[in-house]
Amino acid sequence: MASMVWIILIAAVALAVWAYRDRWRTRAVTLSPEVTSPATLAFESFTHGNSCLAEGKFAEATAAFHRALELDPKRPHVADRLAEVARRQQAASAIPSTGIAS
Repeated sequence: MASMVWIILIAAVALAVWAYRDRWRTRAVTLSPEVTSPATLAFESFTHGNSCLAEGKFAEATAAFHRALELDPKRPHVADRLAEVARRQQAASAIPSTGIAS
């Protein structure tokens, strides 16, 4: 008899947990650009610039880094990343030597 009471009690608790499970989930909130802070937008531009730099899209990376700099001028690594874009762009445009003597 006591084991039947425990089974019913466990089933009731499980049913209550199942019924209220949506209340415990964290809801994802999408913020509009008007609500998003300039620092957050600058960070997003910075990470987008890093992604573009990794893909070799130098013009897009430069634009993203300049946007990050406009939104948050005190962001510490933006100038370094702009210099990195220029360095990689120069290295990519350099004429590779073929090693063949004329």
